[in-house]
Amino acid sequence: MTSPPVSPALASPALISVDWGTTSLRAYLLSAAGDVIAASESAQGIMALAGGAFAAALRAVCAGWIAGHGPLPAILSGMIGSRQGWVEAPYVSCPATLQALGDALVALEVPGFGAVRLVPGVTRRDAAGLPDVMRGEECQIFGAVALLGAASGRFLLPGTHSKLVDVEDGRIVAFRTFMTGEVFAALRGHTILGRM
Repeated sequence: MTSPPVSPALASPALISVDWGTTSLRAYLLSAAGDVIAASESAQGIMALAGGAFAAALRAVCAGWIAGHGPLPAILSGMIGSRQGWVEAPYVSCPATLQALGDALVALEVPGFGAVRLVPGVTRRDAAGLPDVMRGEECQIFGAVALLGAASGRFLLPGTHSKLVDVEDGRIVAFRTFMTGEVFAALRGHTILGRM
């Protein structure tokens, strides 16, 4: 994966941000201002790692950054904080704020890194009492809210489990999950329709 251009005044690395899902691991080296200095990607999503080789996968994708800049702190979001991931980070209930996510971060000890934290997901129950969950999308939502300078809005996040998310006054107040990506993959890979 190629890195986006860096401003002429090369920023000092301050944090490693990791979006670690079911099928892929994407890491970003960030400045204190949140600018992306470099990016690295691996196909080592949580489903590709047997026996809990999470620390080794994280070290591998960040090896050059740690070698060049020393032990940096890291924040990990996505399925890595699920029951099937490294360590389960309990969900924060809707309405969810950025502060609530920060208060519920789960600490990990990872040799070679500074402080490592797992971001919890968000959960809600619909009118019938059925649960819905997200892991990783909450970080994307709060990032979009900050970039847009918008306190409220509706956000659509396409993916394996697409999300439609409502934000009011800087809080995730509701969301719905749609299995569009997973259904497409199943149909494409395991039915006669996929041959067409």
